Amino acid sequence: MIRSLVPAALLLAAPAMALAQEAMPDNLAERMAGARAAETLGMQMGAVLQANAVAQRQYSGMVAGQLGDGYRGAVSVPGEDLGVWRTIIVGQPGGEDAPLVALAEYETSQGEILGETLHLSGVRPELEGDLLAMARAQVVAPRAVIASPETSVCLDGEEAGEAEGASVTYLTVALPPAEDGAFDTYVLNGPLENGAIPLGKHYRVHFDEFGVIGDPELVTDTCEVVTWDEEDPELATRVYVTEYPEGEWPNAVQTFISQLVPMSMGVVTGDIFWPMAGGMIAPPVPVAEAGY
Repeated sequence: MIRSLVPAALLLAAPAMALAQEAMPDNLAERMAGARAAETLGMQMGAVLQANAVAQRQYSGMVAGQLGDGYRGAVSVPGEDLGVWRTIIVGQPGGEDAPLVALAEYETSQGEILGETLHLSGVRPELEGDLLAMARAQVVAPRAVIASPETSVCLDGEEAGEAEGASVTYLTVALPPAEDGAFDTYVLNGPLENGAIPLGKHYRVHFDEFGVIGDPELVTDTCEVVTWDEEDPELATRVYVTEYPEGEWPNAVQTFISQLVPMSMGVVTGDIFWPMAGGMIAPPVPVAEAGY
């Protein structure tokens, strides 16, 4: 639902108004810490997907759109300099039993190409280490989601389970591994397009330090879709409000989606309203004070 919530917009501009502590829960500090962690993770998802998209667009132009059957997308890891990403265009020429190789390598920052290396056929380096683990994850994670008996999809705004005729477009992104080598891969329900973005049926698949895949975990269980009208003259002042009964603070996918929509968002978790804009979470307020 889209609501023009003036109190929520004011909270984004002046969070000091949110300090009605007598109405806030006792575990507020814990919930705010969880929200900050989700905010950081959502921003990382956005940065990785931007780096992947910029590099893939550049590579597609360099090969005149002829990506080939062995094309396997892109993976990105932090570069040596702050704010710079190293992105590998992944290929698997020769079929599914062939090694994963680098078709090209890019350095990007804030959506700009800083460096480009194209690898010719026959001298394409095989992926190793973290890059290999991430590239493999982006191949197997969506398959694990599709194969899981717990997976459900939406059809005409309602949960369809394995209903015949339901189709899903997934966008898969492997995040850079932590220091211990473990990492998460998100299988995002799509399409993510102007005017409509699904809020639910997004999955997280964990890979441990040995590359062993975990069971797909449903991040947000809803068939809700954020929609907006690009021609709406008041679009920038609107707030899209969603309820998240499964959590005590917004999750990483919600903060990621708030980077993509042209309005503010509000996430309701029980008795708390969390204002969000551009991937950032403002201090929460009691639901009653938010006017929801």
